[in-house]
Amino acid sequence: MGLFFVYILKSSVCLAVFYLFYRLLLSRETFHRFNRFALLGILALSCLLPLVEVSVHEQTEVHQTMMTLEEWLLLADAMNSAEAEIQAQDITVTWIQVALLLYLLGIFFFISRNIYSLVRLLMLLKSGSREKVSKFLSDRKCVTLIVHDSDIAPFSWMKYVVISRKDLEENGREILIHELAHIRNRHSVDLLVADICIFFQWFNPASWLLKQELQNIHEYEADETVIKEGVDARQYQLLLIKKAVGT
Repeated sequence: MGLFFVYILKSSVCLAVFYLFYRLLLSRETFHRFNRFALLGILALSCLLPLVEVSVHEQTEVHQTMMTLEEWLLLADAMNSAEAEIQAQDITVTWIQVALLLYLLGIFFFISRNIYSLVRLLMLLKSGSREKVSKFLSDRKCVTLIVHDSDIAPFSWMKYVVISRKDLEENGREILIHELAHIRNRHSVDLLVADICIFFQWFNPASWLLKQELQNIHEYEADETVIKEGVDARQYQLLLIKKAVGT
């Protein structure tokens, strides 16, 4: 378990450093697909780089030296403080055990929270009425549309699109194009990978910021798809503002 804990610490440092370089060099760029794969590459490198061991073999010469007065004093001081070091070592071991326990509790909490969210999502998918996306957009047979009578924000997950009947009647085409872009680009898989990273690095702010950055890029990619499909940019901007702050 100690080796795993050291691996997690090394991985968290790598993730924080790589994400900092991303923020400085790439975050302002508008190449959304490249930025998306760059973030996923950061996750992969942060997991793999701590596993690489670099060993350097150097030939050293053995020199016989005489101990100086300062070294003798340091040795005497070390011998006198041996008992104190043993007690301090016991205290250190206790704190390490407490830190490890807190870390495992954090993993358990975030996994449990995601399982709870997944159960609520499955209940939401079962409670809505299923309709064919092909009724509104052509050639979308592999996607399942879940329509709810209650007022909920539209979203997509894996092969499902969830939308309220009001949104479907008022702005169905624009919203469906947006959500289908998420499905076609497999954005749910990206977020699943980011969540797994957060399970083991919940204490690392870089893991949370990286997931937020991924979500932003996903939205940019989906919005870009909507514009390419011929939707009026000004009307779509007004729709985004309406969904964000109301009419």
